[in-house]
Amino acid sequence: MIPSSSFKSFTEDLRSLIRHWRGITLRKLLYLPRILKSEERRLLIFLFIIAAISAAGIFGRVYVRLTSPIPAVGGSHVEGMLKEPRVINPVFASQDPERDLARLLFSGLVTYSSRGVAEPDLAERYEISNDGKIYTVTLRPELYWHDGERLDADDVIFTVRMIQNPIYKSPLRVNWQGVTAEKLDPRTAQFTLRTPYAPFIENFTVGILPKHLWEQVDPVHALRHELNLKPVGSGPYVFDRLKQAKDGSLISYQLTRNTRYHREGPYLKRMIFLFFKTEEELLGAWRKGIVEALGTAPPSLHPELASHRSRLASLGMPRIFGLFFNEKKQPFLASHKMREAIARALNKETIIERVLSGGAAPADLPLPWISVKNSPDAAEETLFAYNPDRSRELLEKEGWKDGDGDGIREKRSRSKGKETVTPLRITLVTSDWPDLVRSGKEIKTMLKDIGMDVAVESRPFAELEASVIRPRNFELLLFGQVYGYEPDPFAFWHSSQIKDPGLNISFYANKKADKILEDTRKTSDPAARDAGYLAFSDILIKDLPAVFLFSQLYTYLLPEALHGVDLARISLPADRFNEANRWYKTTDRVFR
Repeated sequence: MIPSSSFKSFTEDLRSLIRHWRGITLRKLLYLPRILKSEERRLLIFLFIIAAISAAGIFGRVYVRLTSPIPAVGGSHVEGMLKEPRVINPVFASQDPERDLARLLFSGLVTYSSRGVAEPDLAERYEISNDGKIYTVTLRPELYWHDGERLDADDVIFTVRMIQNPIYKSPLRVNWQGVTAEKLDPRTAQFTLRTPYAPFIENFTVGILPKHLWEQVDPVHALRHELNLKPVGSGPYVFDRLKQAKDGSLISYQLTRNTRYHREGPYLKRMIFLFFKTEEELLGAWRKGIVEALGTAPPSLHPELASHRSRLASLGMPRIFGLFFNEKKQPFLASHKMREAIARALNKETIIERVLSGGAAPADLPLPWISVKNSPDAAEETLFAYNPDRSRELLEKEGWKDGDGDGIREKRSRSKGKETVTPLRITLVTSDWPDLVRSGKEIKTMLKDIGMDVAVESRPFAELEASVIRPRNFELLLFGQVYGYEPDPFAFWHSSQIKDPGLNISFYANKKADKILEDTRKTSDPAARDAGYLAFSDILIKDLPAVFLFSQLYTYLLPEALHGVDLARISLPADRFNEANRWYKTTDRVFR
């Protein structure tokens, strides 16, 4: 503390110097401390410090007011995923982890913004003919693969023909049937459709493959090629390294930013993915800080997950999960009364609450964007609402009775004087995804309550697809139908899609429904499409080829330190990465 007397003396001396030193110079100011007393010198230093701090504060405030933060290159994103990818290739990808990584490594002709609007990606522009049959795409002038080679229209045509080739068995093949692709010049590709197809633009989101690498790969061995794990793409991130366990399974996968990316960014230096076999392992890694983001956030743990260092993005997806009937494998399912009995025995709200912890919405109709209130024909009776008493009544009428009191109904029949007793048993098959396994067990309990014995089997997705879905080898299938930004139920319900690679897994055939599906997909008028699909839905729910259960919500856990994430609408979980090139953790400031 400086005495007040010293301060008074100092100020008088300073005033005297100012009066007598006309035209103070830097030299005079530097000489000033030599003539001051020690206490006065300390006071002078103190005043200079105060002045410097004040000046710095003023400068800082002015600087902030005159500048704005902008994304800068730096930082990493570490995300945990449930299950590992088999192939990181947009032509072969069929599971979410595969599509997730492919979205970061590859670019399509078109992408969708966070608001669900189609935008050019590799394409500079695209044009649609007046009759809706010809799509002409012009590529950006400077496009490069991760290995430095030029990307042009040859790569685009090669990718489409690869999808169309049945040898490759691409799950996207059905989307490109009847499409002729040709190169007009190095930057221009043209696609001709047999008939107009309004949602066709979404096909342009498929990642383009490098012809100069994949044309050297034998199609028969394509699925097992190294390029599926160490890919070369044109997306915002480049494959860097991977780590595998002794059995070949992936432990981690690292990407680095593409410095020659054709759009904004990317800003994050690295994207790192760690793979876990169970939810418990995944959540344990998050709790320990090993991962900062979760590709799948269980709804039951949302209160814990929404901590000070994280934020949750909950998004509706156009996915309808349901129970699909196959009367070809189980003849008693041919009875509409039997299918209605099963439908009325299932309490959708209970499944959502107990299994999904509220992370889904009940589904009554086959299309996610159609509301029951908009359907004049979707009355209570045609929606087959939960009513187990009605289920039991229908089973009794069909001749299924519990004659021995064991809780399982059976039907008695007589042929050539011999009585046969057939128990009411059926097998439900689903994916090994935890939510579906748990849903299957709830369905088993509900159907047992009406006297039906259900065996539940779960399979890894690859096995489920190859040995169950494609050959239609099931009695009951608990599975989901995935729609895009431009939804079209044709592949799921038109009678022409009953055989593989079509996805009409319930063998549904209705001529009136077929005609509506054929006409609706041709119109470019959104209102007309909505009206057509509403009419189709009214027919389908009355025929009851499946029981629609719930529409899934996707919850993505992100660190608070990650910026530039604007998620409003997605079609697939992979769509969360559509604008990952704009994500950032560090900033610079620029003058406004």
